[in-house]
Amino acid sequence: MRSVDENHKKQRQYAYRDYRVTIDRDTKGKETGRETMTWDVVGLEGSTYKKLVMRNDKALSAKEQKQEEEKLRKEEQIRKEENSGKRPRRIFSLSYSFFLPYQKLAAIYDMKPAGEGEVDGRHTFLVTATPKADFRPATDDEKEALNYSLKLGLEDSEAFPVRIDGDVSGEHSRMQKGSHFRQDSMRLNDAWVAKTVTFDFSARIVKLFTARGVMTETFSDYHKFQVDSNIVEFTEKR
Repeated sequence: MRSVDENHKKQRQYAYRDYRVTIDRDTKGKETGRETMTWDVVGLEGSTYKKLVMRNDKALSAKEQKQEEEKLRKEEQIRKEENSGKRPRRIFSLSYSFFLPYQKLAAIYDMKPAGEGEVDGRHTFLVTATPKADFRPATDDEKEALNYSLKLGLEDSEAFPVRIDGDVSGEHSRMQKGSHFRQDSMRLNDAWVAKTVTFDFSARIVKLFTARGVMTETFSDYHKFQVDSNIVEFTEKR
């Protein structure tokens, strides 16, 4: 079984393209807006950096491209000058607002076998996970995790969660009850990496209104880079 920590170390050696589609919906489920964003996620001073390259499936204007290049240069300078305390925290942090604490799944959840299945042709063992009433969270991610009920598809050779389905079932989530996410991963050379993430959400925004919609991210064009590299530039494919 591959440890999650071991896999994260290998994941961080890859640059990739991140394509996000966000569809807004009204209370009846009708689409009211659509936006796409495309980033090249590159290696920069030991961890990744998201560089915006397209909006709504169109290349950025010359002015926007210049702004993005300037942001990249400034971030490079900041990372080069950061102290020894900040650097490890940045390198081992993730950009997602919520990261499921894999290492503590067994502590946070009651886990039960739920049969077998298949994800992208891979045989999986299914496991359900429900929050433990007596678990005391120590981090924001652990607090958020207590509001989710999960179903995991574990790939049978390495027991890696190649599919995670999560439903918001608690009262204290950043999302409202009924929100759902699915994350699929794929095997890439020496690591498991994200393939798609879909979030069907309903979220209260600063207590003024509720945002509803579906956000789908697709990750592609993985390229390996050295962890201690500075900047890895991409040539956009046509």
